[in-house]
Amino acid sequence: MQTEGMVGPGFSRGLLLLAWLYAASAAAQIVNVQALFDENTGPGRSAAVDLGMDWRTGSIQLFSLRGALLGQWRTENHTWLGVVRGEYAFAAEERIVSKVMEHLRYRYRLTERLSGEAFVQHEFDEFRRIQFRALLGAGPRLKVLTDKKATLVVGLALMLEHERIRRDSEPDAGQFRTDPRLSSYILGRLEFMENVALVETLYVQPRVTNPTDIRLLNDTIFEVKPNARLSVGIGFNLTFDNDPPLAVPKLDTQLRTTVGIRL
Repeated sequence: MQTEGMVGPGFSRGLLLLAWLYAASAAAQIVNVQALFDENTGPGRSAAVDLGMDWRTGSIQLFSLRGALLGQWRTENHTWLGVVRGEYAFAAEERIVSKVMEHLRYRYRLTERLSGEAFVQHEFDEFRRIQFRALLGAGPRLKVLTDKKATLVVGLALMLEHERIRRDSEPDAGQFRTDPRLSSYILGRLEFMENVALVETLYVQPRVTNPTDIRLLNDTIFEVKPNARLSVGIGFNLTFDNDPPLAVPKLDTQLRTTVGIRL
């Protein structure tokens, strides 16, 4: 669900326009980038655009705008993935969502099952009180199961995280810290039939210097592909942060429905 000159077979297979029909609650602080890779795309370049907007008037005054740009470049042993996305929302002329994220990831295939990954990421999220968050990490990725009907992948990375809290009226305003974290994930995909699949991803990110400071993400996507060009997905994710900034909930959930069109 988520360019030799922006043309060619890789681009035509990879271009994906997603319309977000529904979204609820805050988005997760951990980003499930693994689900954005198009594993079925052959060598070449591909791109995707994700756009969505809600505009309500009358008894409810609401305006919400979401957008993302994805690009992927793949060769036999090398894969690059870049993601830029943002979301802004206003209710009764008051801003209620304001965030942006950029992520760049490189993957090198060592064997048929084993790969190495490296990544950098930047985030800003006003309503999680994150003025600046940067990640730099690397680690191995292993395909445990590769079957036509089922796949299972595990990964582990050591990452350096720098986080700065925005300056506001809370006691921890303006604080910042730099910490090492472990980022482990399990990604499973089960195809019930040729055009129906369930994708499950679990991330666990403890702080190395204090393992009780842990972040979790569980992301579930149920996807149906009526034909080769159209896909419909229903997703639910749950994120837990044991030590968020003051006045920020520990638990976030998000329910979303997506429609995808391949060109």
